Amino acid sequence: MRHTILSLLTIPMLLMSCGKSASDSGSITVDADSVTTAMDTAHALPDTITAAPAQTVDNRLDSLASAETTINYMKNSGHWDAYQAGIIPSILEQNLDYARRLLRNQKDHFIIVDKQSMNVILYDKYGREKKCYLMACSRYFGTKHKRRDNRTPEGFFSAEGIYNSTDWLYTNDDGYTSPARGQFGPRFIRLKTPVTSQVGIHGTAARHSPGKRCSHGCIRIQNEQILELVKFVSPGTPIIVNPSDRDRKVNEDEGYSIPQINIGKGTYSGAGGSTQSDKTNKNINTKQNADSTASKPAEEKAEPAQQTPSEPADSPAVSEPDKATPEKQEPAKNEPATTE
Repeated sequence: MRHTILSLLTIPMLLMSCGKSASDSGSITVDADSVTTAMDTAHALPDTITAAPAQTVDNRLDSLASAETTINYMKNSGHWDAYQAGIIPSILEQNLDYARRLLRNQKDHFIIVDKQSMNVILYDKYGREKKCYLMACSRYFGTKHKRRDNRTPEGFFSAEGIYNSTDWLYTNDDGYTSPARGQFGPRFIRLKTPVTSQVGIHGTAARHSPGKRCSHGCIRIQNEQILELVKFVSPGTPIIVNPSDRDRKVNEDEGYSIPQINIGKGTYSGAGGSTQSDKTNKNINTKQNADSTASKPAEEKAEPAQQTPSEPADSPAVSEPDKATPEKQEPAKNEPATTE
């Protein structure tokens, strides 16, 4: 009888102990190029691991061996109008493998991280653009091969998990941990790649960094944007990291072949988030307006509008790495490096 009473008293104590250890997770320290270590001790957000209703993959996709049979599949899918309005037919013309994998996607969305235009673009499953965010990525060109090479991996990947990174701390390559929280923003989308599990899409404390090649390998967007993006992402969501022309050249020089697709976004010019194609269109429109004004009779010409001084540039020069400001000033030798 005595042993029974002791056993009954022990069970609640064990349950209380387990509950305490599960809730006291503490903050996470993230090394510059070792995100996987920190995330192995973290838990993905519960709402990101809820299994979506199972969808049946069309068996016809298994036999798609050419662009012609793949386009015929889309035409006969019952969603041809949606596919026509999206980017998948264009991807198909450039890379059959990518197109087939996107057609087999059972998620509602996919992402392209485009280094050429410096954009993170969210598409629905048919390839129609839904969101587009200016980003920052790796300071060095070419795909990632090893730890601490400060590169962003390129290729066709997927989201492995979404994490609450609000309290993560940053540690640079020399082992110094910054006391400033929030350098990874509020959320972290971990990329599942065969090369590394240390890279993801996340927010940033360095709001001027998007548009720059300045990270250790991760992809940064603004904090409000990452909070919006994670609403459409779950484990398994396809993520294509698309190399720029310069990245492709480095890859070729090193003996690697990473597919590059033209998604119609142009080349980032560094001016207010515009791409080279946007700049060209702006110049064409300006010239057309000037020609139209010049053709009017003198008495019909409107008075020139007052010119408002342009706002200062949103971000410093590309060559300047940004540094998140720590909560208290540390000695110069201990300044934290640029966040991932």
